[in-house]
Amino acid sequence: MSSTAVVQLQQRDVFERNVTRSLLAGAGAGAVAWLTTRLHVPVPIAFLSIAAMGLACVRGDKIDRLLLMGAAVLLPAVPWLFGLTQGWTVALAGAVAGAVVVKSRLTEYGEEGSVGTSRPGVGHYIATAGATAGLAVAGLKVAEILSLRMTDVHTPMLLNAAVSGTIIALFAGLGSLASHVALNSDPVEARGDEVLPQLDGEFADQLTKALGLYRQSGKQLAALPREPAREELARTVGKLTKDAIELAAEWAGVESQLHEDAHRDLEKEIGELTESARKARDVVAKKQLELAASSLKEELERLGEMKLKRERVLAKLKSQVALLERARVALIGMRSSHATVRAAEMSAVARKLNALATSQADEAKLAHAVATNAEIAALEAQHADSVTAKQVSSTKEQPAVEPAPVATEPQQAVVPVTDLSATDVMPMPDKLKSN
Repeated sequence: MSSTAVVQLQQRDVFERNVTRSLLAGAGAGAVAWLTTRLHVPVPIAFLSIAAMGLACVRGDKIDRLLLMGAAVLLPAVPWLFGLTQGWTVALAGAVAGAVVVKSRLTEYGEEGSVGTSRPGVGHYIATAGATAGLAVAGLKVAEILSLRMTDVHTPMLLNAAVSGTIIALFAGLGSLASHVALNSDPVEARGDEVLPQLDGEFADQLTKALGLYRQSGKQLAALPREPAREELARTVGKLTKDAIELAAEWAGVESQLHEDAHRDLEKEIGELTESARKARDVVAKKQLELAASSLKEELERLGEMKLKRERVLAKLKSQVALLERARVALIGMRSSHATVRAAEMSAVARKLNALATSQADEAKLAHAVATNAEIAALEAQHADSVTAKQVSSTKEQPAVEPAPVATEPQQAVVPVTDLSATDVMPMPDKLKSN
């Protein structure tokens, strides 16, 4: 089975718009070059065409446009001050113009005001600058060859200059193609796509819904003109979505462990161990089985605590999704409002969403802290009860101490006399016998 690599051109409408405007701007640059020649103050047509291409691609609000227009005219002129060869001068001017084109794309809706859209990064600046530099030199060579051919057939100089300027601007504008290939994803959306495969159950459903609302809000914001209120609301929507993603990421891989089967399996195993301990006749084996059942009971209690914490986090996640839904609905109603009223509405919605998000977060933190303190107190009480029970049981199992025997003094043995005849008796004198 073979696979084909496909290079996707993103934001194709922006690229086509820039190239079309570059053609018209290049023709105007050629006419200006012809006019400066007639006035005996010739300006290089390559510089005018590259600068015109940069001016045609400028976007953003008033201040950004003024800054980018100045950069598009002044920066490409700098290489002509170095006295380099024609090829290097045109290449450096094209590179600068390409970087200005990428910057103008980022400022069209503001870097912070882009929600749910792809955007160019640092690599696109480098790639676009290199592509524009090379194509600008190629366009100059093509324009020189074509100008000689038109001169041979006596083409009017104004038309000759206009065609030459158009070709140079066209080639330079095509260099911006590099900024439309493999764009960097929106950072919030990229984080969501990274976390989503790690989730399942209700957390995955809520995060999918949050990302969908984020993209829809981005489309609604893109249809509104750029202004400070719009960027404020865009930042609020991005913050709400990011908080929801990080909240769901905390439970990545845990949701699957809290299913009902896990609770039933623990209860079944506890029952089997308790029954085995009841039937065991060996004292040591019975003690080990009882300890194993006790440890599993503690894990069962922890599993119940995890389920309670899951309910809290899931409730907070649902509240974040509800705020995103509220923002999306508010954006739909703003498109038909007057510009002044719309700006005031966007500011009010942004402030209200921020206030609601902050209050919900504070309430959730307070409730979590109260619940955690209660759980800690319960655990401490349970630990104290278990320690007391162990001390009482150890006291009962300790054998009674027998009193030490009292030492007695040895007594002399009395020998009983049973036969007097066998006893040695002193004989009586004869004198006493006669008396």
